[in-house]
Amino acid sequence: MRESDSNLDAYDTADARHLKPVKQPVDWVPAEEAPATHFQSPTARSSNGDRSHDRRGVSTNLSFDHLYASSSASFMSPELRDRVIRWLRRHVPISRLQHILRVEQFSVELAQRYHLDPEQAAQAGLMHDLAKFFKPQRLLQVAQAEGVVLDPVDVANPHLLHAAVGAIVARDEFGIQDEAVLDAIRNHTLGCPGMSALSCVVFLADSLEPGRGDTPELVALRQSSQQDLYRAVWLTCDESLRYLIARAQQIHPRMVLTRNWALGLTHKKTPTSRSH
Repeated sequence: MRESDSNLDAYDTADARHLKPVKQPVDWVPAEEAPATHFQSPTARSSNGDRSHDRRGVSTNLSFDHLYASSSASFMSPELRDRVIRWLRRHVPISRLQHILRVEQFSVELAQRYHLDPEQAAQAGLMHDLAKFFKPQRLLQVAQAEGVVLDPVDVANPHLLHAAVGAIVARDEFGIQDEAVLDAIRNHTLGCPGMSALSCVVFLADSLEPGRGDTPELVALRQSSQQDLYRAVWLTCDESLRYLIARAQQIHPRMVLTRNWALGLTHKKTPTSRSH
């Protein structure tokens, strides 16, 4: 779950699903102006050999080379994928890029499991965190200019808007017009009642990718994601809500609505016992 992802970025804005206080992310600057001194090339190994390590020294067992050249790459245009990765290398830390590539891979795997379009899954997974490190004011400005309806929780926690703004960047920077892909990017943090199976896949991949850890809860949720897409969404929301409640943090109403929607779909599939 996201509560176990504090290792992803040294200056992470604490993932939106848990609404932790916003730290200082880097701003979005044009690619030609952005520094890239803290990134490796796509073919570079980490200093620890072929095993990537988070900032606490925990191995993710996945090298950057392996992720960059993963099987999910074959489902996207090589030109588009290279463009997106080059852009990401200028705008997010290497730890976040590794997370993004794991989400891309897991999204493709889940899409194949549920007979969805793997190209759509690869695109949405790769582009889900485009706006992850936009500054809060930038997120608010872009969202407002686009006409995004803001909840008071969004205003108090602008980082929540990185999903909606990421879809705008995918459209404007990379020419993505597929609404299913854009919706999957928009919905990857809080979900959305009635969201598509593709959106469910990216929502789950973002929360459950291998770099999050191997707690008993994560292992169980990953197993659930292979068995029932909507049950896994419901249970993943429940874990996030428990985390927020335990820490007296705000809860975005859309996550509650997503949880209730997925729970309702799961219960519809469960036969009720007859009374005698």
